Amino acid sequence: MSRHSLLVAGGGGFVGAACVRALLATGHAVHVLEPARPEAVPPGAVLLPGGLEDAAAAIAVARPDCILNLAAFSAGGVGLARSGEAAPERAMQVNALGFHALLRAAVQGGVRRVLWSSSTVAIGPARSSAREDEDVPCAPVTSYGLSKLMAEQAALFFRRVHGLDVTGVRLPLILGPGLWYDGAAAALKRMVAGEATAVGAPDLPFDAAHVQDVARLFLHLLGRPGLAPLYHLAGFTTTWREIAARLGVTLGSAPAGIAWPLVSQARLEQDTGFRCAHDLRTTLDELLEHRA
Repeated sequence: MSRHSLLVAGGGGFVGAACVRALLATGHAVHVLEPARPEAVPPGAVLLPGGLEDAAAAIAVARPDCILNLAAFSAGGVGLARSGEAAPERAMQVNALGFHALLRAAVQGGVRRVLWSSSTVAIGPARSSAREDEDVPCAPVTSYGLSKLMAEQAALFFRRVHGLDVTGVRLPLILGPGLWYDGAAAALKRMVAGEATAVGAPDLPFDAAHVQDVARLFLHLLGRPGLAPLYHLAGFTTTWREIAARLGVTLGSAPAGIAWPLVSQARLEQDTGFRCAHDLRTTLDELLEHRA
């Protein structure tokens, strides 16, 4: 793979830092635009403090071949979805309008390639047990999901009107060592610690992926320009009851939450050849190995 110069927005987050480490390990030059967790930016990357509203200045400094946007509004350690519900206007400002500003700055700065992370919550609740492809009609029911769907529309606009080579990936629940925030994965953190827990979600299958597979995926996409606008990452499929059984903990009862759709990874595999390296067993093994 040829070496690239990248600007990574949100490179101090859980997913962002994993992507930065993968990029650095393969010889790419990385600048990181990070407003909230500069201490978490991996060594070797050039830190540019700031948020998406500072994208134009960051592009002028970094002069990247490609931008990787992993930034999203977070109100501390409660997770992205809860952050969106707690401050929906701020989530919209960062996730939708901030991303729009980043895309505009990319066009104005002569950057021709943008990769970014959306979320399967943009689809809305599951309509059936069938896996959904990227053409599924979306009806989000959370502020976070709405902001991501609006970001997807902004990406399509910049592809259509400005010819920007922008490709997004709808991510499922992301797990792995180094997960520092709660949110949907809070129950898993307690299970790994050996604590009994109640999970506020239906006992239905859901998709999840290891954070290192997400990093591998964006590295994989970097060498493949001209892709589709949007892909699904399914990772592996599990249930909270299966996770509890594998970890030997008690799963208590809790009010049912939203049943999120399962997605099909077929288009991603067909277009790029990418497949995940981690399943539930290897992910849980790593979490147990790295627990405090």
